[in-house]
Amino acid sequence: MSTGAHTVGVPPDGDGAGADLAVTPSADEGSPDAALASAVVRVAGTDGTVGGVGFLIAPDLVITCAHVVRDALGPPREHTGAPAGELTLDRPLAGPGRAAAEVAHWAPPRPDRTGDIAVLRLREPLPGAVPLAMAEAGSLWGHPVRVLGLTRAFPDGVWQAGRLRGESAENRVLLSAADRQGGPLEHGFSGGPVWDEQAGAVVAMVVVAEFSGARQSFAIPTESLVSEIPALAGVLRPASPFRGLDTFREPDADGYFGRDAEAEDIAGLLLRGDLPGVTLIGPSGCGKSSLALAGVAPRLRAEGYEVLVLRADGDTPPRTALAAELLRLAGPGPHAGDRSAALRGLEEELTRHGLVGAARRALGDPAGRYLLVLDQAEQLPARPEAAGLLFPDPHPEALRTLLTLRADFLEAAPSHPLLGPALGRATVRPLLPMTRAQLSEVLLRPLDRTPAVSYDPGLVPRVLDDAGTEPDALPRLGFVLERLWEERAAGRLRFTSYEELGGVSGALGRHAEGAWRACAGPADREEALRLLSGLVRLPPGGGAPLRTTLTRAEAGETRWRIARALAERRILALGGDPERGPTVELAHEALIDAWPALAHQAAALRESPGRGDDPARERRLRQRALAVLGALLVIAAVASSLLYLANTDPTHEPQGTTPTPRAAPAAAPVGATDAGVERRHP
Repeated sequence: MSTGAHTVGVPPDGDGAGADLAVTPSADEGSPDAALASAVVRVAGTDGTVGGVGFLIAPDLVITCAHVVRDALGPPREHTGAPAGELTLDRPLAGPGRAAAEVAHWAPPRPDRTGDIAVLRLREPLPGAVPLAMAEAGSLWGHPVRVLGLTRAFPDGVWQAGRLRGESAENRVLLSAADRQGGPLEHGFSGGPVWDEQAGAVVAMVVVAEFSGARQSFAIPTESLVSEIPALAGVLRPASPFRGLDTFREPDADGYFGRDAEAEDIAGLLLRGDLPGVTLIGPSGCGKSSLALAGVAPRLRAEGYEVLVLRADGDTPPRTALAAELLRLAGPGPHAGDRSAALRGLEEELTRHGLVGAARRALGDPAGRYLLVLDQAEQLPARPEAAGLLFPDPHPEALRTLLTLRADFLEAAPSHPLLGPALGRATVRPLLPMTRAQLSEVLLRPLDRTPAVSYDPGLVPRVLDDAGTEPDALPRLGFVLERLWEERAAGRLRFTSYEELGGVSGALGRHAEGAWRACAGPADREEALRLLSGLVRLPPGGGAPLRTTLTRAEAGETRWRIARALAERRILALGGDPERGPTVELAHEALIDAWPALAHQAAALRESPGRGDDPARERRLRQRALAVLGALLVIAAVASSLLYLANTDPTHEPQGTTPTPRAAPAAAPVGATDAGVERRHP
């Protein structure tokens, strides 16, 4: 590392903020000095003419000012197009090493003082270079900053410190003027990063210094860089690589790590095994759904299979759910304007032709092969009539089935009218907890796409120790990683943030309780508790509670308002059902144990399973009661008709007796009509 970096203090208004920085960058890899030294480059032409400074924003991308590129390559400043030619980049603060680059994006300087941005693409990465993290800091007024320039007096680098002031009309921010202790910015600072000490990241790029009058300097903030060159959005505003509590699905396959061996094993069984199905069992929270959807499904699709996903919810009939999935895959059709008619048509197709036949007709592939993923199969409603649809006998060669099943349901599954036939024709594969090596992949590999972000030293082994080998660690781990990403600073996922959040074991529960206190005030507490009770249910035969969906109609407006507020805090998830309307459910079953308020309600449910504060359960019981009542009414109507016929038909009178007087017809039961019984639903 070069020792030529110097410091020039630029305190704002003499308030002492311009105290000298270290003369050489710190050796601490987490320090701003080290980060800047690793990423700041000198931009020069092939003849060695230095135009100014730039900095890495990705392993192969450098951002700088357009006029820096022009100065290095030499065309006149009046030229508006991107100059052709090769640039040479080196890192003056980080030792030897050069790379060639060329212009990839260009926004020339404009008369209205906008633009003046160039993005360079390296032909090969600079060894050891780490891109800088950038942030949009909102209001930048008064933030202490440091900048680096390569001037004639200090060609190997000079630091200056100061503060940011308000934005100008050109969407630029003012760097405070030099005071008597330090010199102003001069030629050689253009294109350099503005490191915000408060944000812990780069928030702007130096663009211009005025050497007359007030001798002011300006920088282009991150949001203006993205506005000028939209292609930078994915680089400067990277999306979180972590899924939190969300299940990985097929589109997320590129970001799904840690289960390659298991995915290959299950895909091989489905493609070449003796049985047409695989049942993946494991405890809640071990990653069964993600493995099926993001690990196995893409591998079967690569082999020519269409993937149909049926996520059981305990209420929707499997035939209806399959029809909805086929409608989604088929896209707009002749019934595009009438979804209900399209669903009814597909349900009829499924009844007449079975799953493979209906899918081939709906998707227009007469030779189609299909993988049916039955996710969370323990939620499948006990409808014996659906067994022939989901698990036909004989099983078509074109259909493979993958079930995910909670381990605590394995004992009861053989007697279930749907799961029993499935298990008889499936290879059962237990999913073991992830090893430490697999969890390391979960932590480290997502950051490969965001090289400007890393963990604080020592944080990864601490997280791995805390996660251990608990079977339900994955959702808690995913949640805390997502929160660490949100609270990152200076391109680091911070150790202090991890401890403040509560670590792997405590972060989810603390967040849920905080959301609960914010959304369920004393006036709404009773309704909020009823909401929680409606989001869980006990499976038949007992066992651990399951999450279940609750419709807006079932919840009522007060509970729905609370549900929406909790969904904004990512504790609940809003959805929709084509037949039932808007729905809400827990973001993950891990909340049943991690969230104290919900754990209490679930415990009360286990102790008193018959209590009537679950709207979904009340609805199911009401439907069953209406079905029984309807059957009784039909029986009563038939009995009444038989009695009437017996009293009016002379053939029923015993011979040699006095005819019995004709009795009046029995009164029809409430709701009965001449044509039978009219069933009324609330």
